[in-house]
Amino acid sequence: MRVEILSTGTEILRGRTADTNLSWLARELGKAGLEVHRHQTVDDHFGRLVEAIKLAGARSDVVLLTGGLGPTEDDCTRRAAAEAFRRPLVFRPDLWRRIRARFRRYRVRRVPTQSRQAWIPRGAVPLPNDRGSAPGFLLRQDGVLFAALPGPPHEMQPMFRRHVLPRLRPPRDFSLWEGKSFGLPEAAVDRIVRRIVGRHASYGVTVRGGLVDIVIRAEGPRRARILRDLSLRLRSALGGHFLQEDLPETVARRLKEQGATLAVAESCTGGWIAHLLTRVPGISKVFLEGIVAYSNDSKIRRLGVPEELLERHGAVSAPVALAMARGVALRAGADLGLAVTGIAGPTGGSPAKPVGLCFLAAGGRVERHLFGGDRQTIQFRAAQAALDLLRRCLEEGTADETVGVRARG
Repeated sequence: MRVEILSTGTEILRGRTADTNLSWLARELGKAGLEVHRHQTVDDHFGRLVEAIKLAGARSDVVLLTGGLGPTEDDCTRRAAAEAFRRPLVFRPDLWRRIRARFRRYRVRRVPTQSRQAWIPRGAVPLPNDRGSAPGFLLRQDGVLFAALPGPPHEMQPMFRRHVLPRLRPPRDFSLWEGKSFGLPEAAVDRIVRRIVGRHASYGVTVRGGLVDIVIRAEGPRRARILRDLSLRLRSALGGHFLQEDLPETVARRLKEQGATLAVAESCTGGWIAHLLTRVPGISKVFLEGIVAYSNDSKIRRLGVPEELLERHGAVSAPVALAMARGVALRAGADLGLAVTGIAGPTGGSPAKPVGLCFLAAGGRVERHLFGGDRQTIQFRAAQAALDLLRRCLEEGTADETVGVRARG
């Protein structure tokens, strides 16, 4: 089954909006055993969108279009689909009733152009939108399944899962295994995976923020046994670099298993660690608080870092990172403290302490890292590395072995 994704939106092509729908849909389709063969991005231009829909329909079995279902003049997905498939638009009173009911429920003032969202191509099946006013629609023509979905991800994702994916016919004789690796370059992980997987299955590796995602796909009646054997060998080969889930989820699970609480002190990461942790459901059971102590004065007042330590070693140093971790744990009444201090740039570096230099502290351990990239990249990579340091301390059982980590002990 040839699947094509068509993204529409002038702001995407101008670089003002990231097309996260593409990556999300590709992952969801991959989990179902369907591969995306092509992708197009088109601006909010009626003629170009008609051409793109016709091209996709001529070469693909499934076309998923995201965006252009709003009430404004440049939202032309409905008109373009009607033109491309030669089906006139028809007004659906049932859709208009639902749209008006939504406005009444949320006490939103209705505007006349909103009624445009109640028009869909003749013969199309409307797809209900529980999170917005714009219904999607689905139609079949000449062996092509065409689905028009809203652009906002929080509207598009549930609509796809509930109303589009069940209508597809994914293959049944395949299985997927997913794992992760942190702390090894993508090329090194690829070599390990390629050596182990060989011809037994197909695989893919992708990197994001130092984390390498690994997906292995096996087909046929022996696929379950093949994946089990390959995954065991991969776990062994990757050793302490292997993760079954993302770093925040791994840290949260380990903290819960050990009945330990955590407090975080951040300087250069500006709250990134706390942000990543608080995205995990149920994290409030183990994560007590996070402090962004950016200035030296804040490190002294909020974390109890000795002033002479800052004067002697500087804010970006191993002793200060350890003092920050110990101080945040003591003041929060947490079992564990995690801290990061560094130079995110683009200014502030020196030959002795260049941009990208970061010190991470957890479990009485401190690590020195030198990260490359722009300011945001350095911040994110430092936050990920700090979580990985805490993970290793918890998994290796070293979090209890040093003074000041189990702060209340």
